[in-house]
Amino acid sequence: MQLFIEGYRSHNYYLYNAITDAAYFYAEELLSKRLLKNLQIDIKLTKDLKKKEGAYGFCHILDDDLNNPREFHIELDASMKHSTKEILTWLAHEMTHLKQFVRKELYDYQDGSVQWKSKRYMRKLKYDDMPWEKEAYRLEEKLYNEFTEWYYE
Repeated sequence: MQLFIEGYRSHNYYLYNAITDAAYFYAEELLSKRLLKNLQIDIKLTKDLKKKEGAYGFCHILDDDLNNPREFHIELDASMKHSTKEILTWLAHEMTHLKQFVRKELYDYQDGSVQWKSKRYMRKLKYDDMPWEKEAYRLEEKLYNEFTEWYYE
């Protein structure tokens, strides 16, 4: 797995290392070694992302091969008002979406519909009712807590 981190606060040694270690930890927890092998993840830390885009994070496929994506862009709100814990929790959430794309559990169609596992949904669902978001919220705290136990032991 290749990992690149850039943007706002990426010069902060502690935050940079925590994000690096967390990204590798989350990837290893969520994906097999075979799937990790060819992954490339670009993480961009953005000031006031929530204010600008209405979310604390995004996970986008960069790869031309949408059926077998291996290149991703994760963007996180790294504003000074947000703690490292919050940023690492949002990273766990977005890494869950990355896992969903890589394992072909989640697929976005150009007509705005989304396939989650074997069922196709129109984007008319409320955000909190989307099953892929439910999984990401369920796993974000679990992954963060497991990471901190490992990181600080």
